[in-house]
Amino acid sequence: MELSVLQARLALLITSVAVFGLALLPAHFESPTLFGEDKLKHMGAFLVLTLLARASWPAWPLWRLALGLTAFGVAIELAQGLSGWGRTASLADLVADLIGIGLGFVWLWGVRKVRAKKHASAA
Repeated sequence: MELSVLQARLALLITSVAVFGLALLPAHFESPTLFGEDKLKHMGAFLVLTLLARASWPAWPLWRLALGLTAFGVAIELAQGLSGWGRTASLADLVADLIGIGLGFVWLWGVRKVRAKKHASAA
């Protein structure tokens, strides 16, 4: 099922607000880890945001989407650092965001290849 541009933009807005809000919730103590559950959450969130961003602006070059999503990740980290709710800014979290964006691009590339293959075999 494919979303219309309007549906994708609405889903992106709702997801972005949810991700930002969840990122600012007061933290319970966890010892920081480089490869922990938190990093998987960051990667998953930014993979989904990447797919929704591409569906929202299908004609935009990927670098523009990557730049916007990276800026969003930086904004989250800055907000966490300034929140005073037990959250801290983390370069490792931002790296996890970038990996999620990269995984989203790989997903999009794979979908494009599968569709091209189906189109070629149907012709």
